[in-house]
Amino acid sequence: MSALVIAPAFLNDFNHLTPEVQLGTLSVMRAYSSGHAPDMEPVPGAADPGVRIVGVTPDWSGVVVPDQDDHYRLLTVRPRAQALEFARDVLPEPLGPADPTPSGPPELSGALSAPFDQWQVTLHPDQHRVTEAHYSGSTQVTGGPGTGKTVIALHRAAHLAMRDAAAHPEQVRESVLLTTYDRAPAQTLSERLDQLLPDPAVRARVRVSTIGAVAHSVVSSHTRTAPQVIDRDELARRWRAVAVSDGLPYSGRFLVDEWEQVLLAQGLETLPDYIRCERSGRVHHLAPEYRRQVWETVRRFVGAMRVEGVWTHPQLAAEAARLLEQKAPLFRHVVVDEAQDLHPAQWRMLRAAVPEGPDDLFVVGDPHQRVSDNRVSLASLGINVRGRGHRLRISYRVTQEILDWARPLLGHRPALGMDDDADTLAGYHSLLRGPAPVVRGCSDPAEEMRALGDWVRVWLEAGVGPEGIAVAGRNQWVVRKVAKELEARGVPTVPTETSGRADAVRVGTMHRLKGQEFRCVALVGVSDHLLPPEAAIEAAEGDQVAMEQAVQRERMLLFVACTRARDALYVSHVGPASRLVQPQAV
Repeated sequence: MSALVIAPAFLNDFNHLTPEVQLGTLSVMRAYSSGHAPDMEPVPGAADPGVRIVGVTPDWSGVVVPDQDDHYRLLTVRPRAQALEFARDVLPEPLGPADPTPSGPPELSGALSAPFDQWQVTLHPDQHRVTEAHYSGSTQVTGGPGTGKTVIALHRAAHLAMRDAAAHPEQVRESVLLTTYDRAPAQTLSERLDQLLPDPAVRARVRVSTIGAVAHSVVSSHTRTAPQVIDRDELARRWRAVAVSDGLPYSGRFLVDEWEQVLLAQGLETLPDYIRCERSGRVHHLAPEYRRQVWETVRRFVGAMRVEGVWTHPQLAAEAARLLEQKAPLFRHVVVDEAQDLHPAQWRMLRAAVPEGPDDLFVVGDPHQRVSDNRVSLASLGINVRGRGHRLRISYRVTQEILDWARPLLGHRPALGMDDDADTLAGYHSLLRGPAPVVRGCSDPAEEMRALGDWVRVWLEAGVGPEGIAVAGRNQWVVRKVAKELEARGVPTVPTETSGRADAVRVGTMHRLKGQEFRCVALVGVSDHLLPPEAAIEAAEGDQVAMEQAVQRERMLLFVACTRARDALYVSHVGPASRLVQPQAV
């Protein structure tokens, strides 16, 4: 059976075709896949006798050449006269599989052509000095997407483990903590660290864990029953009920944020401290007499939670920090990835988990990829990185074309760094070049799913392994439809957070892409009625400030999802594109 694969250069050209011609091109590809290849015309006088013309629309034609076996490769789609002219000049070339690997500088050429699992632990040659240096105290590394921050964190943890093994060969214990915000990135970090540290005795010196799991283990070791962590939806529901029953003139959202972002964030334990405190980042003024009312409500609410044995993640971290301050530190070194999303209480726990001194904390993050409401000043928490900071401005894991498309998603609001300073992407650029992102508008959900299936097939036939492809939606409803469509086409899928090297396309929510890296990413359902989701807006409960923060979180989430792709990005929507991307939708 004949098949039609895509030449890598055509991925960029496809984006500039009209919707009608794009649909015609995809229809031709589907015809090849189903065994109903359309007629192909030879080209008289062509330099390559194997070149053919295939009709795409009545006025447009594609130029194809023989590939491996009985397959053909699509080089371009142009108006018929231009296609014939192009086809006559095509020169014969050695047969081989098409591959959309981006181009890059000489020092990365070998790594780019290596298997993707090797690429995922490849450190840029210029960054070895950051991972192997000896620092007199805590260190911070910041940078935009694709600058290699997570790979730096991995290599730093491996370097500290090897150094610890050399210094303390008789003590085989978990002396290094490598931690991050979410479970899926933590699992990925653990698997990649296995590649870097094949010696079990050295690997055993590194604990890879989420920040929440660290807090849970510390508190569990001091309680009779394991703490039960309450989810955000249930917490918001309870706070709404408290606001109504106490007759407070505040929404449940306001109260939960006041508790987590002021009381827990600053570690306030008395009413006088709360009355005197500066409520940084909280726009609404709260007079002293109202603070007393809020304080009493919070005190009763937290007391009821204690009796019930339920906790929030920041609350659990605050308790873990209190316990650790009373005992010896757990680790010699701590490496933190995705640091921008940690709560101040979690930072206090980490500060207490490692003794202050040389190479104590190695902090890696990007304020532009923050998907939580947490704001933090490291200096105020006893983590001084002044004079030991590294700002990465060169990306080598995301193409410039993807960065150019994704950067406007952030809007014009400046990002706040991890020491109350403004963070900027000025001077940030990539060493890699590849196809421009494809943005596809569809008339209905069925068309969107068909177009997605076609495009995933384009990537697979262009030589991308299924494990290097991820498809994501904003909610589980979209994710389920994606999985059904791909499975119906014979394309195996697994959840994004699946560990190991399953030979399948990863499918999940945009949140699950955080901390991951793929060759190609497709984002589905980027429609105005789905993004920002109504639930996120409704959760603001009419609070204009909370609403603006919710929209900004959605901007950052979409930015993070787009920049998980190294080689190629595909974005689709039904009806109008999301207001977050409308200015650049095509």
